[in-house]
Amino acid sequence: MTKAELIAQVESMTEEEASEVKLIYAPDWPSKATSIEEVRKRLGTKPMDPEDFDRHFGSLPTDGEG
Repeated sequence: MTKAELIAQVESMTEEEASEVKLIYAPDWPSKATSIEEVRKRLGTKPMDPEDFDRHFGSLPTDGEG
């Protein structure tokens, strides 16, 4: 998408649509700064352990389960 196409698309949005959009300018994406490790470091989060996952999401089907 060109810069002009992006501007045209944004300008064609209603105010309601625009309020629901988050535009991120990231010319070097993906980069080390967008890795899950860096994001977790910035946000101070860590992966869930299996017990926390089960507590939050319950038993989810795995590949091959219907």
